[in-house]
Amino acid sequence: MLLKLWNNVLKISMILSILSSSLFFGANSSKAATTQTGVVTAASLNMRTGPSTAYSKIMILKKGNKLTITERKNGWYKFKFSKKTGWASAKYIKLVKKTPTAPKVLFSGEITASSLNVRTSPSVTGKVITTLKKGTKVSIVEKKSTWYRINTTKGYGWVSSAYVIQIVNEVKPPSTKPPEESKPNPPTTKPPSGDTSAIDQQDKSGRVTTSSLNVRTGPGTTYESITSIKVGTVVKIKAEKDGWYEIEAGTIVGWVSAKYIQQISDDDMNLENFILVIDPGHGGSDPGATFKTSSGEIYKESMIVLYVSQFLNDYLVELPIQTYFTRESDTYPTLNQRVEFAKSKKANAFISIHINASSSHNGNGTETYYYGESKTSPTNSPTKLEDSMTLAETIQNRLVEKLELKDRGTKSGNFQVIRESTMASILTELGYIDHPTDNVKLSNEIWQQEAAEGIYLGILDYLSIQGYNVDSYYIND
Repeated sequence: MLLKLWNNVLKISMILSILSSSLFFGANSSKAATTQTGVVTAASLNMRTGPSTAYSKIMILKKGNKLTITERKNGWYKFKFSKKTGWASAKYIKLVKKTPTAPKVLFSGEITASSLNVRTSPSVTGKVITTLKKGTKVSIVEKKSTWYRINTTKGYGWVSSAYVIQIVNEVKPPSTKPPEESKPNPPTTKPPSGDTSAIDQQDKSGRVTTSSLNVRTGPGTTYESITSIKVGTVVKIKAEKDGWYEIEAGTIVGWVSAKYIQQISDDDMNLENFILVIDPGHGGSDPGATFKTSSGEIYKESMIVLYVSQFLNDYLVELPIQTYFTRESDTYPTLNQRVEFAKSKKANAFISIHINASSSHNGNGTETYYYGESKTSPTNSPTKLEDSMTLAETIQNRLVEKLELKDRGTKSGNFQVIRESTMASILTELGYIDHPTDNVKLSNEIWQQEAAEGIYLGILDYLSIQGYNVDSYYIND
């Protein structure tokens, strides 16, 4: 009886084993009846010729790369990526569900702004994924407050509903009544209909010179204020009337007083004329912050920031700006020499790269400083403070995104290199060299490259805000 029962158990076990091996992604080896999509979850992942570390590397995958998975074997996935086929450890790949069906279209619309930003979220803080020109037809699939979710060639995104007009497909019969004479609208709500002077055939650009400038519906202080724009904002000048400019700044279109706009020449907006100085902190006789690990390894701030700067240079060579480094090896320029170097190059921006430390060894995270007091000097850029704050914000946001460390924010700091400089200047602290989470990343070559990419993307964001066309220089993963 017991023998018969044992034979039945064995039969059932064999059946289950056969069934499990025929399922997609079984325990040991299985080929997919249909493919699945996976996403890389590690910062970097080796793609190999076979399912173990003994096989040679094909390439390095990055976090977020999407893979077409065809087989699983011994904890490894076989997949296709970038016209190559290879293997990688399954524990660093997350399977994703099939793409859901497209959302239902609520109605169609047409863009009314000259250029309208499409963002990742229904807020002006959402990342811009593309821009649409006036007259572009769009399909609205969702409405949230004053925002529409639309479909674009770059995927779904959000736009301000104020600049989208609904298209009505109904064809109305011609009216039998004679047209009524239109009544004039009060000047507080409507833009002017009189003659305006065009600013050449091509729009010119200008930069706001006052701390806050009202944008109005028409050329005068009696017209309604739509919003305000900050000092340093670059605008397109569309027309001129009675000492006022009709301008466009992102999704904002309206009129501003011409006396607070400094016109910018084409040369001013040429990327080749933008000068950037990168300052890897410390060096030579000054190692900066140091930390000795339990294994006896010593981390030096001066060397880590130098490696990050070298990776950063690899990105910046693709950008047609002029870039200079205060040091390119393990040497020590004084603080004054660093400032004077940036001045001698007539730099538009200065970025000093550092790493933090704390006496308690409990500090962690990324933070970026600007000099928060207006230092009166005839050699200073009139918008140094505002530009520095903007640069600090763009760099900080991108570093936090790339390094995935605690966001300690942007703040004012009284550091000589940013206090004595005359241009937009920041000092960024990538992380804490003496914190176990931070220093694991800071000492790793892959994460050093991530930091460099974050600074590069922050530079692009800053240039874009300043009015430069840098869309083609963003990195596509």
